[in-house]
Amino acid sequence: MQVPKYHIYIEYSEKEKSGIRFNVSHEELLRVFATPFAVGQPFWFMGRLLSPIKVIKAVLFWSYETADKLTLPNHESLVVVKDKKYLIESVLQNKVKGAYPCTEEFLQPEKIQVLAQPIVASSRIALQRIFVVSGSDDYMKQAVLGALAKLKIVPVLTCEEPSQGRKIVDRFNDYEDMAFAVVLLSPDDFVYCRNETTTQRKLKPQQNVVFQLGFLLGKLGKSNVFVLLRECENFQVPDFEGLKTVAFDDRGSWKLTLIRELYSHGFRIEAARIVK
Repeated sequence: MQVPKYHIYIEYSEKEKSGIRFNVSHEELLRVFATPFAVGQPFWFMGRLLSPIKVIKAVLFWSYETADKLTLPNHESLVVVKDKKYLIESVLQNKVKGAYPCTEEFLQPEKIQVLAQPIVASSRIALQRIFVVSGSDDYMKQAVLGALAKLKIVPVLTCEEPSQGRKIVDRFNDYEDMAFAVVLLSPDDFVYCRNETTTQRKLKPQQNVVFQLGFLLGKLGKSNVFVLLRECENFQVPDFEGLKTVAFDDRGSWKLTLIRELYSHGFRIEAARIVK
């Protein structure tokens, strides 16, 4: 079954903060943009915290194809065209085959003009944002995101953030307010030595997850990286000296450990919000 990809265009009062995000999932669209924007709360866009009060125009549209496969009337690809206003006008006029406007579906007209004072960060973790690194285990990822949502912690998924052609090592300065990370290690890939048979293969996390884990350990320190491990047979865990892991289980006992870690690092955790 085809899954829609959503695209977000923002025209902002500060022109350098305007832009468009392509190929966003339905869940991410609601979590990082539509929900906070519709109620007048600040939202993260292209690595920046924006205020709805300064948004001049917001347009949402969706497609089954990824944005790089959609073309404008002048035959330019959506992802390379420089004139973003021309792009949006073409979409709204139904001139882009396979692209369908859906702004009002997510942003009710009467709510678009809701004003709110932007949140001002008073410390590194005042905004309660943390890194979340995950592999292909969607159940594990959604369980962690659900727990963080109940604790009012904003997860920044490194795999979903707009990279603009930059690796995480180049983008790290965009997240100076963040001093804590949750890394999910799941058995995603098979590996075996060249001289071994496939029956001797072992499981390991995706290579990009291992790389980001190592990078965050170096940047934030081991005490500031919480590692959740999906335990299974023949699972090769990255060998980082002194790395401590917490088992991810379906009973949810890891949640209390995560809460204790967040609380000890200065995050505002209400006792009534302990995840059940």
